[in-house]
Order: sequence, then C-alpha cells, then structure tokens
Amino acid sequence: MAPARCSAALCAAFLLVGALPALAQLSTSEPDPLARIRDAAKSNVQACSATGETLCEQVAPKIIANAQGDSRLAENIRSLGQEIHEGRIVTPDEAVAWAVAAFRDAGVEAHGEENTVPLPGQKITFQVLHTVVAEIRGREKPEQWVLLGARLDPQSPDTVDIAANAALVIEAARDILLTGVRPRRSIRFVLFIGPDNNSVGSWGYVRTHRNELDRARAAIILKTGRSRMSGYSLNGRHDIEAGLREAMKPIESMNAAHFSFEVGLGTDNFDFLVEGVPTLTAERIPFSYALDHLPTSVPHDLVETADLKYNAAVAAVTAFGLAERAEAIGPRQSRREIESLLKTSGLEQQMKTTDTWSLWESGQRGRMPGQ
Repeated sequence: MAPARCSAALCAAFLLVGALPALAQLSTSEPDPLARIRDAAKSNVQACSATGETLCEQVAPKIIANAQGDSRLAENIRSLGQEIHEGRIVTPDEAVAWAVAAFRDAGVEAHGEENTVPLPGQKITFQVLHTVVAEIRGREKPEQWVLLGARLDPQSPDTVDIAANAALVIEAARDILLTGVRPRRSIRFVLFIGPDNNSVGSWGYVRTHRNELDRARAAIILKTGRSRMSGYSLNGRHDIEAGLREAMKPIESMNAAHFSFEVGLGTDNFDFLVEGVPTLTAERIPFSYALDHLPTSVPHDLVETADLKYNAAVAAVTAFGLAERAEAIGPRQSRREIESLLKTSGLEQQMKTTDTWSLWESGQRGRMPGQ
C-alpha cells in the first residue's frame, strides 16, 4: 500500500527549524587529532569537570562533529518507517532483523535477546519479548554500564516517532564509536521491541538483567520522536542533578540541560526507576498545534534531520559523560527509598489504577522486598 501524502501546506509545516550550534572542533593541525584524547584516557581524571581540559571535554566535539556529518540517520528513519507503514516489518522477529542490520551498518555489532514477563491469570504463564542490544565496552570498568535505549514497536501507528527514536539510538552508538575512544564504563544501546502496553519490553529486559543492576550507573530513555530535545526528566531524583549537569558540561552551550523531576507511567523509564537505577527520560520541545496534529504515519522523507542530529549529539555526549565520570551520578536506591519516591511523586496512586501496583507489592516488578 502506497503511503499517504501530505498537502503542500502540511508538508511545509512539517519541516522543523533549527541547526546544531557550532562548537569548537578538534585541531586539524595535529598529525593525529585523537592522540591526545587517547593519552588522556589512560589517566584517571575526573571527566566533564567544570574546570580544566578533561577527556569528556575533548571527546564531546568529536561526537558532535560525527553527528553533524554524513550518516544513515535519515535513511534509517525513512526505511524503518516505510517498512512498518507498508507492512514489511510487522513481527518482533522482523523488527529485530532490521535493527541488528542497522547497528552493523553503523559499525556496531549487535544481537537479539529474548526476555519473558509473567502474565498473571492467563493460561500462557509468560510472554516472550525481544530486545536488540549493542555495546561499546568500557576501557577500565567494563562490568559497569550506562544504558541508552528506546522502544521499537512495529505495531504502532506512530511510525515517524518510533522510527526516529530507534534511529537515534543507533546513531548515538555510531557517533561515539567513530571517536576511537572507549569510555571508562560500558555503554549499552538497547531497543525494546514490543507494544506500548505497560512498557513490557523494557520490563522484560530489566527482569532478565536483574542480577546486573547494582552495576548499572544510569539508564537514558529516548522518546522525543521527531521533536528537538529540551533536556531530561530526572524522574524524581533531585540527588542526581549536580552529577548530570557536570556530565553535560561540554554541551552547556547547546541549551539542552532543561531538567524536570516529573514521574509517570507508560514509558520505558518505569522499570529502571522502580529498580532504583538513576533514570533519565529525554523530553522534547513541544510542537505547535498544527505540527502536533499531523498524521503520524507519514511522511518519513520530510522529517527535518537537523533536530534529530542535535538529539543524537546530546544523547551521545550525555551517555559518554555518564560512562566516563569518575563517580556515579547517584546510588542505586533501596526499596525503602523507592517507596518514598513513589509516594512523594504521586506515582504510587498512578500505579494503583493499574496492575503495576500488585506486581510491585509482590516483588515481581521493581526492587525486591528486603533489598
């Protein structure tokens, strides 16, 4: 089925405005511009500090330059969006195959995982879910990790935003890899394959990796779609703000450090939050009314990539900064601390309107009682 086309007026309105601010690039006068960065990586320096030249401050301009340059970002959005829209990607297996191939085209090895979540009261006890995972291994503490993830739902009618979020995770992995510098800790790039149904895809991933969560330093969830990022929700964690601002110091001129502390259900941040992992959810600059009410399944070829390149740069520098930072931006919270956050944020009442509250109480979802 051929995709619907927008009117000339709507097509013109759909183009977003904005160019990535110019930042200082690495000096081209050096025989090997990355040599001093690799040397800095060998020293145990605090990354992204407010003073002095640090590894993160040196790598960030290179990440930004990679994001600004030629890549398959726009092509990945078009191909994924069109294939979902035209019914060539329908099943989780087809989505996994596309994502693994796209990561590999970006130079990052990836693989699919199968995870399960319980289905209380159903004849089928468990639901099988899929994720696609790529990783840049840390140079000093590879067992510790920062996650950058998004949902890839082949059943969603919002193919533009779904395709944009998935393509941004892949692009961020590419932009970091091309620097030739590995951060202190590992960075995992994860696509949760599945429906926007109680965030079961990310629940499955978190449930499978529960025994590793003490080594998770942060989870960053992208859900801005075709909009420009404005910053992050810190999901009620005021204690992580100072560390995050420090990690984002090299891109403070990009005006992407607008933070909120809102907490809500329905996004893939939830299961990391209730496991006590410091969690960031990317927030977007709102569309105008006209843009926000355009059809979501068309037209993939008219999405303005300047905003998406900006998002990729911000997400990649944030992930690198958190993985490179000498200390974690905040601790993993205990169950008691999580319970306090749920009450003070109002999330407890939201959970009680769904079955997530009973799953939390029973320990099937979230940090186990007694931990």
